[in-house]
Amino acid sequence: MDCNTFKNKVADLFDKSVDMQTQAECNSHMTGCPECKAYYDELRETFALLQLRETPAADRIDRQPRRPALWRPVAAAAVFLLGFVLGWSHLFSTPAVAESVRTVCFDQGIRSVRNVGSFRMDAYIRTAPQENMAYLDPALPFVKTDIRMLKQNDSVFFRVEKEGGRTVVSDGDAQYMWIPEMVYYKGSLFVNFLENFSNLIFPEQLLAMQKSAVELSEENKVTRFETDSTVVLTFEGKEKSRNLQELLTAGRLSDCRVIAENTFSKNDGLLRSVKLWIVAEGRKTLMLRIDNIRYNVMQSKSDIVRLPDVPATEWVDVEHQETVSGKRLARLQRETAQQAAERILRALISGNQTLAAEALVNYKSVFVTLSQGMKGCRVSDFEVREDTASYRGVYVFYILTTPEGEKQQRHLSLTNDNEQHIWVLDGGL
Repeated sequence: MDCNTFKNKVADLFDKSVDMQTQAECNSHMTGCPECKAYYDELRETFALLQLRETPAADRIDRQPRRPALWRPVAAAAVFLLGFVLGWSHLFSTPAVAESVRTVCFDQGIRSVRNVGSFRMDAYIRTAPQENMAYLDPALPFVKTDIRMLKQNDSVFFRVEKEGGRTVVSDGDAQYMWIPEMVYYKGSLFVNFLENFSNLIFPEQLLAMQKSAVELSEENKVTRFETDSTVVLTFEGKEKSRNLQELLTAGRLSDCRVIAENTFSKNDGLLRSVKLWIVAEGRKTLMLRIDNIRYNVMQSKSDIVRLPDVPATEWVDVEHQETVSGKRLARLQRETAQQAAERILRALISGNQTLAAEALVNYKSVFVTLSQGMKGCRVSDFEVREDTASYRGVYVFYILTTPEGEKQQRHLSLTNDNEQHIWVLDGGL
């Protein structure tokens, strides 16, 4: 028996009816293969943990993992939906209007999600593979995103992986984010590489936000539809548009409608699929769908926390800020967001990273590539805009003129909420 065959059969060892030959072959292989023995031990620990988490059917409130509030403005709208559906035990036992359990279901849901031992789901999101986790664009095709979570003792391990692009991993001690052959970042457990995806990995936090959103808004509409095998809850509400061009031209973001549809299986009350649409300018666009949610599945911790095989020196610690002192620090602290953006772009166009080393701390490893792409370009027409409801920093819009004379509207995202209060590039490139 080789290692691949062992991993395909190892789950059978947890079945009481496993045949003696399979058991003997697997045990024999583990005797001479420490790696597969460790793999089995991890699965056994997970299986034991999940068994302990089971409760009698009469007392069970089920355990739903939440899908992420991916599109940054969905915080109040889709957020409400995700908390609402956690109260399925109320909804499935009575045909009463959903309004009667608008807040009670959150408290029950918060308690139930803490019992989730593990889950795995496939999300399909309109995004770019290499972009950050909060980035959605209705003009883009769907990108498959594999989401896995495992709890062991007091630790949480997770892996969120965009197909062909960005991956975020937590090994219980630190977080890692990388784009293959481009960037490799690391930080403590407090680093939010997932952005709003973190609400999926830690759903009790999301539910607390949802409960507040429901209490503050009476305009949200929830409908319930039932078939022979499923119950569907559909939420409709309003949220801020994410059209940054609108932020530039009008100075504010308008409202758009958000529709979220949740399908539960009737036999066990588990959430099985989620769809999220936005409706803007009369057009309804599906932004997110989750087709297959699997609960309390056995997973290997080593598979979840696996990192790319790159030298340790490749990993950039994002919590290590460039030390600035004296006159330079004072000058940077007086700098406006527009001045910082102009300086960053000068550094990129000229290829001189030292002009904005502190602001480009998160882009060290890709500076040369970015600089090559902007060689010979010119920038002009800067405008600064803020949207404090959805972003902690500011957007600096500008016109990029290519060497061929083509003009493009672009923007940089800047923040200065660091210890030294200097502007740092947060995105846009």
